[in-house]
Amino acid sequence: MARAKAKKPAKKKVVAKKKVVAKKKVVAKKKVVAKKKPAAKKKVVKKSAAGAAKKAAAAKKKAAAAKKKAAAAAKKKAAAAKRKVLAAKKKAAAAKKKAAAAKAAEARNKVKAQIAAVSSALKAAKAELAVVVKREQAIVKMAAAKEQAVAKFLEKWTKQQMAKIAKSMKPKKRRKKRPAKAAA
Repeated sequence: MARAKAKKPAKKKVVAKKKVVAKKKVVAKKKVVAKKKPAAKKKVVKKSAAGAAKKAAAAKKKAAAAKKKAAAAAKKKAAAAKRKVLAAKKKAAAAKKKAAAAKAAEARNKVKAQIAAVSSALKAAKAELAVVVKREQAIVKMAAAKEQAVAKFLEKWTKQQMAKIAKSMKPKKRRKKRPAKAAA
């Protein structure tokens, strides 16, 4: 039967050629041909049902491919967004790390400055202490020298005074007055 149906459309094609010729010649025959068309359409519909199924399958495949493509594109887009977010997080972490390092460096510099200030103050204090110690030693030496000098001077002075006293205690020798020379 399928073969019989296949033969019928071949005949219809011939009829269709006749229709075109008929259209040119007579207008009235057009109406008659129009009546035959619905029957022909039904047969074509049966034949095109397989074609339609093929078309539908092709369309389904195309839609599935498009869907797959869209899913892949969405996946790519999501991956790109994920990478972007990760990059932003990485950037933020790097910025935090940099800020922390800068803060630590600033703190280290501050501590170094404080240590340097304390060190210089300590150096100055040491120098001052050395000067004070030297001065104190010099004053001690001077005091000892002063005591020695005072003792020496007192001894000498006492001897002098004692000599004066001893001298004053001795009876004084009186010199005789010499007669004045006569003036010649």
